[in-house]
Amino acid sequence: MKNSSTKIWTIAASIAAFIVSLPLLTVFTVSFFSGESGAFQHLLSTVLPGYFIVTAKLACGVGCGVVLLGASTAWLVTAYDFPGRAVFNQLLIMPMAMPAYLIAIVYIELLDFAGPLQSALRTVFGW
Repeated sequence: MKNSSTKIWTIAASIAAFIVSLPLLTVFTVSFFSGESGAFQHLLSTVLPGYFIVTAKLACGVGCGVVLLGASTAWLVTAYDFPGRAVFNQLLIMPMAMPAYLIAIVYIELLDFAGPLQSALRTVFGW
C-alpha cells in the first residue's frame, strides 16, 4: 500500500503535468476547433481520411515486416549454432540502441545521389 507522501507526490506531479500541457492543449483546441477558420473541417472533408488510410496501411505493413524479420532472425540465432552467431546476435540488438532518426540519417547519407554507394556505382558503370 502506498504511503501518504507517495500519494502527495503523485498528485503534485499530475497537477504540474497538467499545468505544463495547458499551452499545448490550448493551441490544439484553438487551431482545430475554432469556428472562425474552418481549417479542421476542410482537412476532414478533403485529405484526412486518405491520410488515415495510408497511415494505417503503412503501420500494418511495417508491423508485419518487422514481425517476419524479427521472429525469423531471433529463431535462427536461438535455434542454430553457426559461425558468426555471437556477432549476429549483437548486431540484431543494435536497432534498439540507436534512435530511428539517426539510422534514417545514415541511410540517407549512404544512399543519397552524392553518397558513396551511388558515386561508386556511377564510377564503375560509367553512368
